[in-house]
Amino acid sequence: MILRSDLQAITELIPNGSKVLDLGCGDGALLEYLVQKKQVRGRGIELSEAGVLACVKRGLSVRQGDLEEGLADYPNASFDYVILSQTLPFVDNPGRIVREMLRVGRQGIVSFSNWGYWRCRLHLLLTGRIPQ
Repeated sequence: MILRSDLQAITELIPNGSKVLDLGCGDGALLEYLVQKKQVRGRGIELSEAGVLACVKRGLSVRQGDLEEGLADYPNASFDYVILSQTLPFVDNPGRIVREMLRVGRQGIVSFSNWGYWRCRLHLLLTGRIPQ
């Protein structure tokens, strides 16, 4: 299984057997990798129906939900790691989401693209779409 370079970097930060929550998990590629290669106990939250269905097809534990509504269903420190990858720029209240992820997780990992990088800007200019 091949992951994007940013997701590969995240996998190197998570020890085997950890309990992981992936916020905005998309199609579940990262979570699936962690479950298979690092034997984590993982769960994802995804807004899009297509993403949730992709996760279910991968056999992952996933819940459809809006991160803007918080993580009230989860007690404090209920996960070893909470991941927020490529999601932060698309939320209305990033401070609230980061506070919630740090409440429910012992460690938080946040990643996002550098939209100022010339290749990202060029891609957006030429295609009208944010690079994947």
